[in-house]
Amino acid sequence: MMKIYTLLLLAIFLQPFCIYFALYAKAKYSSENKPINQLALGVTPSLAYLSAEGFWNAFVLLFIVTVVSLVLSLLLNFRYVIARKINTSAILTSIVSFLLIAGFFDWLVGHFIVENGYEKFWPSLYFLGLIFSALIIKVIESKRKIKDGLSNMLVLALCVAASFIPAFGDAFILCTLINIFLLIPIGGAIVSSDVDNTSAGGIAFFYGYVFIMSLPVSVLLYLVLSSS
Repeated sequence: MMKIYTLLLLAIFLQPFCIYFALYAKAKYSSENKPINQLALGVTPSLAYLSAEGFWNAFVLLFIVTVVSLVLSLLLNFRYVIARKINTSAILTSIVSFLLIAGFFDWLVGHFIVENGYEKFWPSLYFLGLIFSALIIKVIESKRKIKDGLSNMLVLALCVAASFIPAFGDAFILCTLINIFLLIPIGGAIVSSDVDNTSAGGIAFFYGYVFIMSLPVSVLLYLVLSSS
């Protein structure tokens, strides 16, 4: 856990990068009306969960940093007539989303993972290693301009593994939920990186269907293993 002033320095250091991504960096997977890069402006308040001196004190200070960053972005947008307009509603939505996600993992770590340790949550740790391996392979494929490579097939296999691996542990439901939280953003980024928005939606539906179809089999496997 960090001191509040450490979090403030970290947040202030990150703001120029957030403003750059919001206004200037190319948003390959979104339209100009909904630039996904602007979500970076809403990340800072969720750092409050890392504070050792109280969540609300840190949240108020970090939220002020975010407001200042948003005002600076609006001033830049007005002064230089940047084509990409600031979407304040999307940024506020991202703040709430990041807070909920960070809060969930903070609760999960504080009440389960720390108390029960590796023995109970090893399926999600293994899954995290597998999906990051697929991400590294995707980066290598992108550098070498390899299309329809191994990484997409690995994500398809991981859709099955996300439900099957927890069946071998003691926390089937929690590990499955953690795996879903890992699979959606990381797996989605891998499979949608080379396609347009329309195709990405169809691919996401197919991969989700594969996961849902594998889940009942995984439940049966868990029941068999736990009763033996």
